[in-house]
Amino acid sequence: MAKSKTPSFVLELRLVTHQNEQAVLDKRFAIAENLYNKVLHQARTQLSELHKNRRYQEVLAERRLAVKAKDKRCITACNRELEAIQKSFGVAEYKLHDSIKRMRYAYKKHIDSLTAQKIATTVWGSVSSLLYGKGKKVHFKKFGQLASLEGKTNDSGMRFKGDRLEWNGLVMPVKIRANDSFIQESLALNRVKYCRIVRRAFKGGNKYFLQLVLEGDSPVKRNKDTGMPRHQLSPDKKVGVDIGTSTVAVVGDDGVILKELFPEGNVYDRTIHRLKRKLDRSRRATNPANFKADGTIKRDIKLFWVRSNNYIEVLFRLKDLYRRRAVALKIAHNKTANAILALGNQVYVEDMDFRALMKRTKETTVNKNGRFNRKKRFGKSIGYHAPGLLVSRVQQKAPREGGGLHKVHTTIFRASQYNHSNDTYTKKTLAERTAIVGGHVVQRDLYSAFLLKNSHPTLKETDRTQCDATFATFLTHHATCIQTLCHSTDRKSSNFGLCDFQFT
Repeated sequence: MAKSKTPSFVLELRLVTHQNEQAVLDKRFAIAENLYNKVLHQARTQLSELHKNRRYQEVLAERRLAVKAKDKRCITACNRELEAIQKSFGVAEYKLHDSIKRMRYAYKKHIDSLTAQKIATTVWGSVSSLLYGKGKKVHFKKFGQLASLEGKTNDSGMRFKGDRLEWNGLVMPVKIRANDSFIQESLALNRVKYCRIVRRAFKGGNKYFLQLVLEGDSPVKRNKDTGMPRHQLSPDKKVGVDIGTSTVAVVGDDGVILKELFPEGNVYDRTIHRLKRKLDRSRRATNPANFKADGTIKRDIKLFWVRSNNYIEVLFRLKDLYRRRAVALKIAHNKTANAILALGNQVYVEDMDFRALMKRTKETTVNKNGRFNRKKRFGKSIGYHAPGLLVSRVQQKAPREGGGLHKVHTTIFRASQYNHSNDTYTKKTLAERTAIVGGHVVQRDLYSAFLLKNSHPTLKETDRTQCDATFATFLTHHATCIQTLCHSTDRKSSNFGLCDFQFT
């Protein structure tokens, strides 16, 4: 079945399930977890045999050299031979489809063929990352870890009809509010491509939701009282956005924004940390034989873990907190994205690789005291604040406003080092949060966003002429923003460098 290329959006609805439907869904998700692990085990075995093949390793080495040399013709030839070798060892997506077809025969009353194929496709997505060295390893699903199941079409398997979901004998209505015009407009104007059942953890246990993947663009959200759109159309203007690991700076023609990404997460993180310690104490109290005298877990032997009723209760409280934190994070980033687009629909950002920033550094360095420096980078900060999610939200929303997201080349542009007043580049340390530009003290992140806003059409440098023409306006908005932050009683990030500014 060819994958549809049309635009789509997701509409989530609450499934109304009683005790018997809940039990059937729990059983089907457990079966799906079992099928996923079986297919993954088979795929790993085939992949191990593939890696032992001498010819495969030779072609793979040849492909690495071709990638470094940027020889496209050689890369294409290597890819064809590698694909042929992979198919001979059964390492291919449709080979996994054949495998799960045989495995699901015993569970055909619960798992339909299209859902089983989607499970195999998910496994292939994990395994394929190991083929060319992109990933390091794949993971099996723990008990209760599978979060969703989906079909491939709305014609068979999981089907949404009218106001209910039908799936292998289960008929479950969905909850739709009578005054929710967004849901009603979405269902009336858009075709359902396929359905997805999502399992989420609440304090009292798991609950199930239905996600409908609808064809087309989502309708405009409107005020239920007036019927007018909630947000005005974005002006056709340029906006520069400098995104850090925990903060964001935005500069437009009509104002600037400097804020911490998701400061509300601190409340969730403290409670999550406390519940994790409580779980660890319970785990140690009920399983003393699984730990060594020094408190570490025993290795190289099969361990059996006992979970008390109190442990299960606290575990669902922890899962519920993670769910609520994820929802609050998404809402906060949506609000920030809307604030960015309110300044302009042409958004300029640096092309940041946040995954690389999360990894530990490979280089070993020594400080002035002769001690080794830590290899940690920004993994925890990026995990807490999710700056990549904000970029994706802006990238999704900007085209609907008639604009787009433009990514400049980070290492060539060097926004954090450039000074447009004297046309020089000066490398700064992370501790330096301000810069002197034309005799004025400016906040480093805001100035970088200002340079990004005035990007040259090539996206490789800033336009000095535009910078000179708009710098006075930027200084006015900059002073207002910094003064507001200095006088605010809310918690402020130390990355702002507000101590370098003096206001009375």
